[in-house]
Amino acid sequence: MVAITTLFMSSWRRDHWRHNCMGPSHGSAMSWHVRMKIALDTARGLEYLHEHCNPPVIHRDLKSSNILLDSDFNAKIADFGLAVTSGNLDKGNLKISGTLGYVAPEYLLDGKLTEKSDVYAFGVVLLELLMGRKPVEKMSPSQCQSIVSWAMPQLTDRSKLPNIIDPVIKDTMDPKHLYQVAAVAVLCVQPEPSYRPLITDVLHSLVPLVPADLGGTLRVTEPHSPHQMYHPS
Repeated sequence: MVAITTLFMSSWRRDHWRHNCMGPSHGSAMSWHVRMKIALDTARGLEYLHEHCNPPVIHRDLKSSNILLDSDFNAKIADFGLAVTSGNLDKGNLKISGTLGYVAPEYLLDGKLTEKSDVYAFGVVLLELLMGRKPVEKMSPSQCQSIVSWAMPQLTDRSKLPNIIDPVIKDTMDPKHLYQVAAVAVLCVQPEPSYRPLITDVLHSLVPLVPADLGGTLRVTEPHSPHQMYHPS
């Protein structure tokens, strides 16, 4: 088992892919379709954890640096060090953990953890893909601002939305697709968890935006192996 896992891991890179999609000054720029493929693959991984594992698994630390890419930009979720099953949430012994900028507000403030906490983190990843920005940026030596608080007023205004999109992809996608992805992101990062969609609903929204040759199919059922969706860490 160790040998198999080692061979499997050797074909994947723990690159921080965000640095490869932020334009010429940050390296090779990822296209719109590649970014949507990364989002779709990540949503599929979360759907497997939330809907097809028994009991359901909450990753608890989904972020761009925990999404591995191979040479064809297939994405898998990694680093399950903080993951918990839904059956262990009532034991009262879970410390609040995660990464600044990705932690859902209800978990940060009240310690309330559900699958919707992962959906919030996915929304932050989606915003990174759209805008090429970090989840938290320093505004001054003593002040930081999250991508969610900065972008939310503009994400819901169609006249302002194009102005905050990564310039590399700004003129390369169908505006209708841009509005659709922005709407999904807005729902995912809602402060109230009950307003956030299930990851399965997110998946259905993203599938039509990815060409079939990049994985944009209607297959959302349980994979043959969990390794198709996430990466052991």
